[in-house]
Amino acid sequence: MKWFALLLMACILAAGMVFPAGAAVPEQPIAGIAHYDIYTNVDMADIYFDGKYMGRTSSGYLQVTVDTPAPYTRAMASRVGYNNAYANLPAASPGGIYSVSLTLTSIAPSYGTLSVTSSPTGAAVYVDNAYRGLTPQQISLTHNQYTLRLEHSGYNSYTQQVYVYGGQTTTVSASLVPSTSYGTISVSSSPSGANVYLDGSFRGTTTQTIGGLTARSYFVELTKPGYRDWTGSMRVYPGQVTSISPTLVPVQSPTTGAVSVTSNPSYAAVYLDGTYEGQTSPGRPLVISAVSAGSHTVMVRLSGYTDSVSTITVNSGQTTSVSAELTPSGTGYGSLSVTSSPTGADVYINNAKAGITPVTSNEVTPGSHTVTVRLAGYTEWSSVTEVKAGSTSYVSASLSPAPTQSPPSLLLPTGALMILGGVFLCRRERGKD
Repeated sequence: MKWFALLLMACILAAGMVFPAGAAVPEQPIAGIAHYDIYTNVDMADIYFDGKYMGRTSSGYLQVTVDTPAPYTRAMASRVGYNNAYANLPAASPGGIYSVSLTLTSIAPSYGTLSVTSSPTGAAVYVDNAYRGLTPQQISLTHNQYTLRLEHSGYNSYTQQVYVYGGQTTTVSASLVPSTSYGTISVSSSPSGANVYLDGSFRGTTTQTIGGLTARSYFVELTKPGYRDWTGSMRVYPGQVTSISPTLVPVQSPTTGAVSVTSNPSYAAVYLDGTYEGQTSPGRPLVISAVSAGSHTVMVRLSGYTDSVSTITVNSGQTTSVSAELTPSGTGYGSLSVTSSPTGADVYINNAKAGITPVTSNEVTPGSHTVTVRLAGYTEWSSVTEVKAGSTSYVSASLSPAPTQSPPSLLLPTGALMILGGVFLCRRERGKD
């Protein structure tokens, strides 16, 4: 029993020495910590270590404390509107402080503007051989290089390679050079606004200057509702302007009018009451003269587009205008381009997986579609987007880190373990005795 008493006294003394009455229980010593000072060139950037969210920079700075040896090897900074920035993390030792700089670059807009002017104005603008209107003209284009061509009657063609940058305006001011191998006709009339036909081809309304004509004779016809037609012949000379200005004779009781037809896109066939009348051209209408007063049907037809049919009323001595906006025939398809920050997220369109960001899905039927973006460690993102036939819809998802919850600690304080251990040993020795 003496040895048991001695053991019990040792246990009591040990407990009294380690935990004197009223003393605070000391914490278990920490193996070691280190600090990473993270610097970013933009504020409010989210910082991740090996994909784990560590916090957000304030005034371009965030200090991250880690246990050593640190299990992290790579840092990433992310912010909406910027490309992600990455850097390798130095190996951390206890008590060490390490600086890491992350530079984020702004995401350039995908579209820019091409602004085109010319002297003289009214030149036809072609971008990669596609007609885009008359100067002055502003055209929205994707970030890329293009071939710009300007065409104007009586002037040499103008060609230039241009580069359009996202979010910027590229300006081209072209001074067109007159063509010396061609001549020009200037046609005016009293009253003005008469339709001008050159060898049967409509060339605009008076007053009208027509350049780029080879040297020869041309048949000129002027028509205006309420006036008698005027016809004549004009000779064109190289490098010269031939002018004409006839006075139109009014009709006492006009019984006909005219129909002016434009279409988008151009080069569409025009039918009046089922009779083919000609084809629309870029920048100028097709004019049908000597149309009897009353109700008429105008049909505009272009391959690949739905026919445009309209009923009009033509008044004597007046011109009735028709503007046809053609729509693609059939359902057609559109495209859906999806990006995310950060990248590498799964994309679902109407719950069907479409790929991993960044991704573009083609042959998407027109209409509303639900786009869902999912990435482990982030809150699911969803949006409804409208897709139109023949065009691309853009979706950009900014993912937010999912909230994390720390599990409750199941470890007992070290001091409590020591007391329980001492009591267990004392009881065990008592039982043996």
